[in-house]
Amino acid sequence: MSYSAVSSMSSATPTVEPLSHLQTHQTAKKPAELATKHNTRLLNTDSLSREYKSANKRLLMFDYDGTLTPIVKNPADAQPTQNLLRYLAALCRDPSNTVWIISGRDQEFLQTHLGHIERLGLSAEHGSFMKLAGTHEWIDMLQNADMSWKSTCLKIFENYTAQTPGTVIEQKKSSITWHYRNALDQDEAYRQSLLCYEELKKIGGVDILVGKMNLEVRSLLVNKGEVVKRIQTQEGPADFILCAGDDQTDEDMFRALCDDKRAFCVLVGPPNRETLAGWCVESSEQVVSLLGSMVPQVTNGSNSSL
Repeated sequence: MSYSAVSSMSSATPTVEPLSHLQTHQTAKKPAELATKHNTRLLNTDSLSREYKSANKRLLMFDYDGTLTPIVKNPADAQPTQNLLRYLAALCRDPSNTVWIISGRDQEFLQTHLGHIERLGLSAEHGSFMKLAGTHEWIDMLQNADMSWKSTCLKIFENYTAQTPGTVIEQKKSSITWHYRNALDQDEAYRQSLLCYEELKKIGGVDILVGKMNLEVRSLLVNKGEVVKRIQTQEGPADFILCAGDDQTDEDMFRALCDDKRAFCVLVGPPNRETLAGWCVESSEQVVSLLGSMVPQVTNGSNSSL
């Protein structure tokens, strides 16, 4: 997917420091190395609702694909429903709420489908770009970072794409992903992914993620957990935190919040999934319904505009 040009924030607008000054090192973590396996509790919506209603300052953070929309074969088809848009807009209108979408999607997609919602914060490409709530410009977090590793990674992915029909490469500023969801031979694609993973581990300065039928290589300078920390620093302490995600990249968010007793970290997936989240729901539809329950004036047929 492509990404649009970015512009710097004005001096009068709250800013976030770029990430080029951070030290990098290689990590190559498989899912089993990132979390402790446990049976996750099904989300207690009654408890969440009580905590939400009693809080004076709330922070709500959501992944997009697989969390607010179902996973689909063609990523362009994962567009927000009208209900989701209404619920997000209503949540953002509440002055007690700070709402963020923290996604691997690029700026162009998030801006096109969600950028019109006032007071909605957006984080694209796992934190490579951020648009603070109430502002209109995107901050390029990697403007001075060394991204020379991308050419090596791209050559590896191109080799496996040529050997595995139906697979595709997705390039972004901070990451490159090899998708094999639509491979003609799924068993062979999985075998190739294991071989590819071993080659990728030789690249320095990157994080390698095993996702849902994909391999993603990204800069170590950005991850969703760091986005959560920056948002908390910017916004200050909240009485209530809700964070939901479905994939390996979202574990970084859960890790950043795992010691916070105010946080409801919710995995979208089965109870036996390896995760740092304390709660789970089974589908993105349940997450959207949960958002609707937080804004009863919308679910009761209000025609509130976006």
